Amino acid sequence: AKIHYQIRGSGIPVLLLAPGGMRSSIAMWSNMPWNPWSQLAPERFKVIGMDQRSAQVAGGRSSASFAAGDGWHTFMEDQVALLDYLGIRSSLLLGSCIGPSFQLQLLHAYPERFTGAVLLQPIGKSVHTTEPSAWTGINEEATMHWFGAWADQMEDEGLAKPEELRELYEAMFEGRDFVFTVTREQLSSIQTPMLVFMGLDLYHPSETSREIARLAPHAQLVEQWKQSPEALSEAVRKIEQFLLEHGRPLKAEHSDL
Repeated sequence: AKIHYQIRGSGIPVLLLAPGGMRSSIAMWSNMPWNPWSQLAPERFKVIGMDQRSAQVAGGRSSASFAAGDGWHTFMEDQVALLDYLGIRSSLLLGSCIGPSFQLQLLHAYPERFTGAVLLQPIGKSVHTTEPSAWTGINEEATMHWFGAWADQMEDEGLAKPEELRELYEAMFEGRDFVFTVTREQLSSIQTPMLVFMGLDLYHPSETSREIARLAPHAQLVEQWKQSPEALSEAVRKIEQFLLEHGRPLKAEHSDL
């Protein structure tokens, strides 16, 4: 794999895990109502952005082939390898959309390496609750839709074979529920402080955010955050306060690689 990353600012390290589903990349932050890549104070935070290995069809500059046995853990290994390469042993996490699924996997596998996490509109399987647009039953078709659209483009551009993409989908989503990467039981054991900002649509169900906040021992849920300029301004204030409270200044650390 070839993983593209960029660093902006200095101070407390924050690993960004971008929205966009399988197209998760630094550029996707520009689609958000608040862009932490460009707007987190560079004098306070060392912001680390990365293009996931699957984002090459969306202009991402990372690239990799997919093989049998790949799955969520493959992305986690990329993320940890990047932090190791940069010599960062302790950091904060901030992610949106697919980002929270990556985050919860990291928090479960490497609890000692992350001091806090901000989760913006997590994806997940859930029923409709308070979203403006309703759906019937579980929103499973939504996951198949956004993965399938990415897979079709990967195949059309000759970047992956159909059987490789089918195996990757099966490894990442078939037989998995909730947030796809951790179970409810695993989430309930994560002690890391979390700030969860509720999703409000078919792809980012409200109930998924609520359930994360209910199950995680040290999670706080924010329901209103992007519905108005005033709510967004208050949300940004909460995020920066949370990061400052739970972050640790970067020390002179060295990679083991």
